[in-house]
Amino acid sequence: MSQGDEAPASAPRWLWAVVVMALVVGGALGLVVADTRDDAAGLSDVRLVSGLVEGSSMTADESAPGNIRLSLLNLGEHEVEILGLEPAGMTVQPGDRPADPLPAPPGEWVTATQTGLIADCSLGDPGQVIRVRVRDAAGTERVVEASGLPDSLGTLGMWQTACAPPALVFPRIGVASAAVHEAATLTTELPVANDSGRPLRVIRFGSESPGLALTAPELPIEMPANDATRIPLTWGVTDCQIALGWPDVVIDYSLERDGDQSSGSYVLVGPARAELVLLVQRVCGDAR
Repeated sequence: MSQGDEAPASAPRWLWAVVVMALVVGGALGLVVADTRDDAAGLSDVRLVSGLVEGSSMTADESAPGNIRLSLLNLGEHEVEILGLEPAGMTVQPGDRPADPLPAPPGEWVTATQTGLIADCSLGDPGQVIRVRVRDAAGTERVVEASGLPDSLGTLGMWQTACAPPALVFPRIGVASAAVHEAATLTTELPVANDSGRPLRVIRFGSESPGLALTAPELPIEMPANDATRIPLTWGVTDCQIALGWPDVVIDYSLERDGDQSSGSYVLVGPARAELVLLVQRVCGDAR
């Protein structure tokens, strides 16, 4: 290289330091933004499961709006507030005063109440989807769908009761008795009478009590007019923790008469319920 040629200029050290610092800060900022987005997504995550219908009205029209008490389980990681319920096939009467926000901590069952319900009886089968208005952990109010427990009638029974023709009479159910005790199961006998003067078919039995499984005999069960029978139902425990903490034992069932279907529920009481409590204690022990 001749003396007249100039050496190529090299970048000052402070300039390289600035570039490196910018990369470091940019990477750190990206991590912060990603973490913030993850946190926001977690706060907005709402997962609810609907359980037992603890109470509902027999009517749900404009002259006599309905009400319902429904158990909900928060499967998410953050507490949410329950602001209202809208069962399938029903709307809330305009101007109905909402209930106070109901805190739903993660992993806990709570009982939500909704009044002012109007059933849309023009629907063929509204299904069992329950729309729940919530305030999530991020403070956002929105509507989510609560999934139902398997083999649970859910709120469909309320809609069917409100919309069923008056001539569709439910069977008369007596007090169940304990029949067969096994190590892990209990078989009860449920007396059922068809007093309506028309034949009916029992097409489904299920348990509305979380943690308990119910097995019915081969279905459908044909019941002639003015007939009575005793139906054996076998109980088992599927989840000790839930079964030990659940207060009531509820059987739900579906019927068919003259091509129309309806559903109802029956709360197990008396000696059969006492034997079922003993079964849960025998199978689960101290599972709490």
